[in-house]
Amino acid sequence: MTSVQNRQPLLSGNSLLAILSALVLLSCNAFKVVSNDNPVVHTEDKTEEPTKTKEKKKEEAKVEDFKPELITVDFFGEEFQVEPHKTEFKVALILPFYYNAQTPIEKRTSDYMVEYYQGVKQALTNLEMYGLQLKLYVFDDENNTDKLKSILGKSTLKTMDVVIGSIIESHVEMVANFGLANDIPVISPFTSLDSLKQPNTKMYCTTPSSMDKVDKVIDFISKNYATNSVIIVTDNQPYSDEMKSSYVTGFQKLKKKNVGYETTDYNGWGNVLEKDKETVVIVLSRNPTTVSTTLSKIYQTKRNVVVIGDNSWSNFQDNDYKFWDKMNVHLVASDYVNDTSAEVKNFKINFRLVNRTDPGVYAYIGYDQFMFMGEFLLAFGEHFPGYINDREFRYLSSNFHYQYKDGLNKNTNVFILKFEDFELKPVQ
Repeated sequence: MTSVQNRQPLLSGNSLLAILSALVLLSCNAFKVVSNDNPVVHTEDKTEEPTKTKEKKKEEAKVEDFKPELITVDFFGEEFQVEPHKTEFKVALILPFYYNAQTPIEKRTSDYMVEYYQGVKQALTNLEMYGLQLKLYVFDDENNTDKLKSILGKSTLKTMDVVIGSIIESHVEMVANFGLANDIPVISPFTSLDSLKQPNTKMYCTTPSSMDKVDKVIDFISKNYATNSVIIVTDNQPYSDEMKSSYVTGFQKLKKKNVGYETTDYNGWGNVLEKDKETVVIVLSRNPTTVSTTLSKIYQTKRNVVVIGDNSWSNFQDNDYKFWDKMNVHLVASDYVNDTSAEVKNFKINFRLVNRTDPGVYAYIGYDQFMFMGEFLLAFGEHFPGYINDREFRYLSSNFHYQYKDGLNKNTNVFILKFEDFELKPVQ
């Protein structure tokens, strides 16, 4: 059974529709128990040497005699031998829902968090039918440090099996420290951390970091455009400067020499773009006007290019995708929804049934994160940290490929998307 603890309901909907939604979405789940016999205590009939004391026998019994049988679990097509584990879990979700939103920023943030929560609820409906028993405790921290401290100070929080939250980097670190102090796994749903002061093997960041994206692009270039020139274009904004620094370091490690640097106000593109083959142009800007102006300048040279930009470009208004197709635009993204897949179509249909609206990006993220969490809890229980790293798991919009580095577990999966036939498709 799933129970939600909050101060006021976030959603409205018909419970019958929710059940119908789950029935349509329900298919072969990612895991199944191959063997789930009750744990058995193994004892070996050994003749003890007369010199052994009773205390010695007790110590040996603790170590050797009590060995519960392992459960064989099939998770994403791979079999694991898993220790018996509990089947009921408590999860805390701490986000800035802004139940009493006042400002436009608060209202927009609240809309995003509610959309995420709608995806979460749809995942929990499915997971209940798989047999997951999970109690969800929902808290609104309003992006307020004092409120977050108050939430983390609740005795209830120390009984959680997983804590998810929040979104400001300093707040994520606070939650991470709480988890470390109380031996509770913590998941950051949106915010990536470069590192932690205190290593925490149970801290999980689901969003790839900027460095992970840089590494992915450099790997993509080295495999597909090893001999081509690269030009990195910046607009002198904080995001641009930070990313440029990471690219400089990455290309230096690769020992790639034909790398140039320009700014978005540069006008001499005909002098720097190659004539006989494609030039890779990485545009480090999230400003719609700056991006459009820069691409237009490059297009006027009539040179062949491969343009690499941020996935935020896809949210620009009045995009000319025919033009982007000509410019061979590639976008770097942490998530990707294949609208043609049967799973995505079913999710959309049933999301509309329950919520009377189409799912947005945050709904997909909430659904994927909780489906993954629920399925690995069902499969591995409290032992899951030892099983999910260094493997890739695909859901509706997200891939999860955790690696432990810099003192925490990072989802390193990054999509490189290309415009083909007026739609984005992953190329790597």
